[in-house]
Amino acid sequence: MHTAGMFLDRKKNIIEYMDQFNVEKAVLTTINRSKEVIFPKDHQLPHQDVIEIAKLAPERLYKFFWFNPKIKPIELEEDNYKVLEEHFNQGFIGVKLHPFFNDVNIPEDVIKLGSFMQDYDKNLMLFIHSTPKSSRFKGVTPSEIARLAKKYPDLRIIVGHAAFCIEYAVEVGMVLNKFPNVFFETSCSVSQGIYLLTKTVGHERILFGSDSPAATALPVEIHNILSIPRLSDEIKQDIFYNNIDKLLSK
Repeated sequence: MHTAGMFLDRKKNIIEYMDQFNVEKAVLTTINRSKEVIFPKDHQLPHQDVIEIAKLAPERLYKFFWFNPKIKPIELEEDNYKVLEEHFNQGFIGVKLHPFFNDVNIPEDVIKLGSFMQDYDKNLMLFIHSTPKSSRFKGVTPSEIARLAKKYPDLRIIVGHAAFCIEYAVEVGMVLNKFPNVFFETSCSVSQGIYLLTKTVGHERILFGSDSPAATALPVEIHNILSIPRLSDEIKQDIFYNNIDKLLSK
């Protein structure tokens, strides 16, 4: 989830929004509040909003830092990682990458980040916003993620929007199924694609996500799982709660 977005009633906060749809816990990160589609290369989003909202229910919210590994000029790189360390010390347990907004190349721009995270704390997680590449959108291929997963077999990688469309879900599952350190998040995905992932990677590595209230509404994302008729209630419960709960508990 994000700290703000068009699907959040301005009279409500994130906790009230979660309660409305029976969401017990959530991974929380910030949101781009500027009108710029492409961030400046030297821009790092502030996360004070995440910190303040998490104080409302620290036992329910897990903080992820939306990180730009391409801070320029080069001499600022040390400070770039210092800001991560500062936020890890404040309880952030994961990093989010957005290849499109921050012009990140995977795995080239993430090698130092992977080493830094593994050296700092092997329990940290890396969430990669992934969607297919197009003529105008800098997506991420499953093969690129596979190269990163192979280099850092102990780094837990979450593929965001893993079933963005059926074709992408098929490729994601076929390429990444052999990497046990890779997990698959369902936000902005199609139900048939999510179902196909249960067949290629197993339902135990599929994590419910909403990307709400920024990109879509919570009830829409919940329905995308509930509406899959071939999944048992036990499997749906694993996707909604048990899988991510185990991951966060490690």
